[in-house]
Amino acid sequence: MNKEIYFYYSLIAVLYPLVKVICYINGLVYLHGVVYGLIAGVSTISVGILALKEYDGANKPVWHWLAALIPLIVIPLTPIIMILHLGLRTFLMEKMTIFMIFEGIAVAQFILAILMFRGLIFKRGTDKQKMPGIGFAIMKTVLTLRSLFKKPERTLREMGLQKGQTLLDYGCGIGSFCIPAAKMVGDDGVVYALDIHPLAIRTIERKIKKRKIANIKTILSDRETGLPDESVDVVLLYDVLQMVSDKDKLLDELHRVLKSGGILFATAEHLDLNEFMNIFAKEKLFTLAEQRGEVFRFKRD
Repeated sequence: MNKEIYFYYSLIAVLYPLVKVICYINGLVYLHGVVYGLIAGVSTISVGILALKEYDGANKPVWHWLAALIPLIVIPLTPIIMILHLGLRTFLMEKMTIFMIFEGIAVAQFILAILMFRGLIFKRGTDKQKMPGIGFAIMKTVLTLRSLFKKPERTLREMGLQKGQTLLDYGCGIGSFCIPAAKMVGDDGVVYALDIHPLAIRTIERKIKKRKIANIKTILSDRETGLPDESVDVVLLYDVLQMVSDKDKLLDELHRVLKSGGILFATAEHLDLNEFMNIFAKEKLFTLAEQRGEVFRFKRD
């Protein structure tokens, strides 16, 4: 689905000048407006194609930046040009419908550009290639906003986290789960916060220091945890599995560190459900015990 977004982005890039031409033929817009639309259309089509090539292997998301920047510029520039050419009164009284059509197209393209960027971020945030710094910044904002609506504390309570347990938050991100989990397991429990990205670990460590949390231990790693065999009660694999290239080795490592009868909680976000279940069935290391909403509870065999 990620690559299909590039197609829709380019389709809208064609649609923007096309609508301008149709409106011009019907006497609804002026010639300069058509030229402006053609420039915007050609620019975004070109950038969309280059962004797709970037998705397949470039190191820096330059064209993805421009794919978002061009429609973002078009959004405020459209009313400015219309007002300068027509005057404020005519713009407000006669051209508001046309304006809303053009703005809707530009906004839709901007949203698609953000989704393109998001797909690039998830593609690169693997155990072979760390997410770009700008990608992490975007992810941090998204996760912060998401935590306002999907309360991590509620999810952890539903998991039945107990005092004194040891939890491994694999792919801890900005600490949405490991911070409240530390409070739930108490002073006798331990939370290991593991992530591949140095910025994630720094974020967690700043929060630990600020909140004076003593029972969170950070681990910077691309897969291996460095923990002793059978030393963890609970593993949290939340919105992470799709970023890992060698999923079999990851499950081997999580099976190794989990205690006999230990629990692994995982989500299938950004993965086909059948693909997700096949990943766990392949190695026969875990048995599905329960599915509650989007969270799957696996028991270590």
